[in-house]
Amino acid sequence: MISRRNILKLLGTLPAAGYLTSNHVWAAETATERLPKRLLGRTGRWVTPLALGGQASLQWTGPGIDAPDIIVRAVQLGVNYLDSANVYGPSQTNYGEAFRRMHLAPGSTGYNGSLRDSLYIASKTRERFALDPASTTGTSAVTDIRRTLTQMFGDGKGYIPEGAYLDAIQMHAISTMDDVEQLYLGMEERGSKMPDRIGAMAALLDYRDGTNYTGLNPEQRQYVRHVGATGHLSSPVLMEMLRHDTGNNLDTLLVALNANDLLYTSHQYNVLQLAVGRGMGVIAMKLFGDGTFYGKDPHFSKVPADVIHTVGKPDAAKYEDLVRYSLSIPGVSCAVTGIGHIDREKPENDQLVANLAAATQDPASAADRQRTEREVAQRYGATTNYFQLKASGLIQPTDVKVEKANDGDRVAIRWNTAIAGSKPVSAYEIRSGDRLLVSVPYRPQLTPDLLWATVPAAAVGGGTVTVTAREG
Repeated sequence: MISRRNILKLLGTLPAAGYLTSNHVWAAETATERLPKRLLGRTGRWVTPLALGGQASLQWTGPGIDAPDIIVRAVQLGVNYLDSANVYGPSQTNYGEAFRRMHLAPGSTGYNGSLRDSLYIASKTRERFALDPASTTGTSAVTDIRRTLTQMFGDGKGYIPEGAYLDAIQMHAISTMDDVEQLYLGMEERGSKMPDRIGAMAALLDYRDGTNYTGLNPEQRQYVRHVGATGHLSSPVLMEMLRHDTGNNLDTLLVALNANDLLYTSHQYNVLQLAVGRGMGVIAMKLFGDGTFYGKDPHFSKVPADVIHTVGKPDAAKYEDLVRYSLSIPGVSCAVTGIGHIDREKPENDQLVANLAAATQDPASAADRQRTEREVAQRYGATTNYFQLKASGLIQPTDVKVEKANDGDRVAIRWNTAIAGSKPVSAYEIRSGDRLLVSVPYRPQLTPDLLWATVPAAAVGGGTVTVTAREG
């Protein structure tokens, strides 16, 4: 267990001058440069291993809690990845108040541009369309970008100060193949006549690049730096989302990755492999199973009573093991956790301090991760990740095709990726009848194009060709 001594050691590395005065004026720089960093994939940005989540007390604020102070506390401690979403209730307005206290609104008196540049601020849109004539709400991915910026940096009523931007806007909670189809509507038409319905992706790229291919960015604003995707439920759906990104425009993936992942349709052995193969920055979430590891019933949090306020709980999985587990999964850049409670007087009761101390420990070894998996499975079984597809075991490759190669003496074998179960796929075995022709080391299917290998045509003979995934 991480001791009070270790927590105080962490705090001792932080500059004593980082604080707010009694009237909420930012008085000094933060500890960001003192903490270890990880590369957030091809964004080129370096982020602290622990990220601040936009839910918990930032969304469901209980009595007596100063939600903006949780954000200020995170920045003071050196956390530089800050998360929110348009569907998180007051979360973005809480960020707005915190940013006012820290002078992070461009053009405001005392604007702290260097501090703003050190932060990676990400929000999300749950809207699937940027333009939909059938919509009855008037909301879209574009209105969500503007809503985020006015709430975080403006007056919350529509005004966006010049120079305000998001480091990332993420298409949120992608769960079905219909979601994928809708989000990509209009991508093929960019640069020509756009369809009547335009998916979020095409417009988000306009607001990233300062272009107006969709006609939805007439002022050619560059309001976002990166575009990403998030999902809790289905690795196969998220894989489809990433494979259809033929322009390599998706820079980040926020995905559920905790110690019970392997009891469900695993994300770490499926979409994570694809995201890493594409060079994306991966942010792990649901480290504590949305509180279910600490006694909350398995349902999405909705009210302040759902928020956990303690630093772990007796007779439960250790919080530090859960934090280190997710951060030690190969390919993970950082892990986001919601915060229910901070305590500036007693840091051992401060969730931010405790989680950050755990996140900055040495990474868990493979043996450590296996021990944590076993403990969590024994304690909870498959009852925590209610937001994730149930386990279906290894799903073998589909769409196996045999085609003539350019060289007439060889044939090309093509197939659609397997879906891993509780073990990673290590190789694909290609057979003709009962004869093994070749074993191909696993590689993720990066695009809609099928995986492939070539074999001598004579070796195939007249047998039926099969491709079988082997677990490792």
